[in-house]
Amino acid sequence: MKASQVFLITIALATTGASAPVSPLPGAAPYMGEAARRFPQPARVGDLTGRQVLQPIEAQHVLGRVAGFVRDKDGDITMRVRLGGVLGFDTRLVDVPIGAVALMGEYVAVLDLTPEQLAALPTVNAAGPTPLPPDTMIRVPIVGPFH
Repeated sequence: MKASQVFLITIALATTGASAPVSPLPGAAPYMGEAARRFPQPARVGDLTGRQVLQPIEAQHVLGRVAGFVRDKDGDITMRVRLGGVLGFDTRLVDVPIGAVALMGEYVAVLDLTPEQLAALPTVNAAGPTPLPPDTMIRVPIVGPFH
């Protein structure tokens, strides 16, 4: 789906007062508060892996790349992000709650965490929670451009 299509869907739902179903797919963490108002949409894990992760400001600084998604022992899904580094070197792997991010066209934007909160996230071990296979469908909120 192109960014313009996502943006038009967001505008159409917002102006009509319609709401998209916010119940997550089986095993996904529930969407609460602001994330529920961002119209979570089904997305395939394999289609999201490798996308750039942006800071939610007009300049849209690239924070890192989506490394994958994992499910913890409670069934909650988090997005694994490789933060920082240059050309893949000197990066660190962190888990970001799926409710704190949104799709913005071909990018993923971190919306509910400040740069300081992101920096404070602990580095995770790649052999931690269960990775989701690329064909797994999850629900991810959507958002329009920041400018």
